[in-house]
Amino acid sequence: MQTLNTISQFETIKVQEMGFVLYITDNMCSVGENVAPKLESLIETAFPKMKLFQVFNSELPELSAQLQVFVVPTILVFFDGKLYIQKSRSFSLHELQHEIARYYKMVFPEA
Repeated sequence: MQTLNTISQFETIKVQEMGFVLYITDNMCSVGENVAPKLESLIETAFPKMKLFQVFNSELPELSAQLQVFVVPTILVFFDGKLYIQKSRSFSLHELQHEIARYYKMVFPEA
């Protein structure tokens, strides 16, 4: 999982990646620390054509504000530069997998 440090990195990814997941957390979030490895494993195994990026809210609050994310952890799923799924605070990874799969099959039909 790559950590983003600037808004310009995010803007570049939005243009370059057909599908990606943005995980917004904080250094002090124990829930976020527990979810991160599970989310990483989920994306690698179930959605290999997608990339996972991480943003620490305390280090890049401008991006969180721009995306209207005020709670951590938050997962944002983008396809073709547009936000399709947003999950905040408490969520089920199984439910998230089901939601991503629906869009994933449309964007990556050969997968």
